[in-house]
Amino acid sequence: MGEIEQLLAANGGVASAVQLREAGWSYQQIKKQGWLSLRRGWYASPSADPHVVRAVTAGGVLGCVSVLRRFRVWVPDSDLHIRYATRARRSLPGGRSCHPYRLDPPVAGAIDPVEVAVASAANCLDAEGLVVVLDSMLNKRMIQMADARDIVAASPFARRHLAERCDPESESGTETMIRLRLRALRIHLRTQVDIPGVGRVDILVGDRLIIEADSREHHLPRYQADRTRDRVATSMGYLVIRLTYEDVVYRWDRVESDILEIIRRNGHLGAITTSA
Repeated sequence: MGEIEQLLAANGGVASAVQLREAGWSYQQIKKQGWLSLRRGWYASPSADPHVVRAVTAGGVLGCVSVLRRFRVWVPDSDLHIRYATRARRSLPGGRSCHPYRLDPPVAGAIDPVEVAVASAANCLDAEGLVVVLDSMLNKRMIQMADARDIVAASPFARRHLAERCDPESESGTETMIRLRLRALRIHLRTQVDIPGVGRVDILVGDRLIIEADSREHHLPRYQADRTRDRVATSMGYLVIRLTYEDVVYRWDRVESDILEIIRRNGHLGAITTSA
């Protein structure tokens, strides 16, 4: 891959005039290739990522969770997050202005580096959202626990020890949300528990209450496999609650009430049948 291809791949098809000149391109070459001028000193290739184009056109660069989403990190929202220079911070309809806590790193390209993006996320998200992001990055081995502690220490949450609430085994943001909310209610639970005959389940409360967090997308083969697991677990005496993204994000009050009622009746306790 040549220098210009590497530049475009790293920046969503958007580059500054300075970057293009350093890569050996002239203004005439930019025009010949059909590049679009986004604002003074910034250009987009014909195949540029529309989110990056929008961020740069607005006067900033792609930042915060919008960058992390490109690395398949589980993030709490789908808004466009933009980092502006200090003197140019503004709001954009459908977008959010984000920047690291007490820092203003120089712009290196149309897309912030991951370390700047996660520092912005630590200043932009609430406590739960930050743990969701850190869990996902830990699970993908993008960071280590020591990195998570450093990220939290450099954020507005420095005194809340959020890194200690992280779980590298968490496989989705909704699983993280469920875990955090139930533990805030002082409910004892275990995560990613391997049950013989059933497989690994997201959360086990007490002896027999299984809570599974479905992904945002529903794929038929996975859907069928999950329902088969649920049936097997039920036949062994487990009680299975499968929660959708909408359940966790938009209907949590009702979900919490249902779980607490099960626990109040000791429905999470009791013997199960060992699978043969």
